[in-house]
Amino acid sequence: MGHHTEEVIDEAARIQKEVDKVFETARSNNWSLEQFAVKVLAGATDFDLAYIAIGSQLVQNVTGLDGQSSVEILKYLIAQTIEKNSVKIKQAQELFYRGLLINKDYAEQRLAEEKAQQQQQTSKERRN
Repeated sequence: MGHHTEEVIDEAARIQKEVDKVFETARSNNWSLEQFAVKVLAGATDFDLAYIAIGSQLVQNVTGLDGQSSVEILKYLIAQTIEKNSVKIKQAQELFYRGLLINKDYAEQRLAEEKAQQQQQTSKERRN
């Protein structure tokens, strides 16, 4: 693996750790989805890479667009927020909120699937 490849992977790992910290902060502070949406927009507007990564993923969740298109939408929303376009700020917060709802639904589905698999495994073990 080349030196540049290692740097890119290291940077991605660093950003992922920051994203994980943001989600942990949200959980530990019991942020509502509305609060989280506002924080994501504020963090992205401050050019915090973790919040930009989260914001891009939320845009992608809602729109179904590819990553690059989602980043372009996020850049537009950040620019509108910096210009204090209140309508676009509200739209961005609503978009992030919807993205967070989708994330929550995905997480609940994964949890239900994991529980079902654990129950199946426990049943198989009891039969043996």
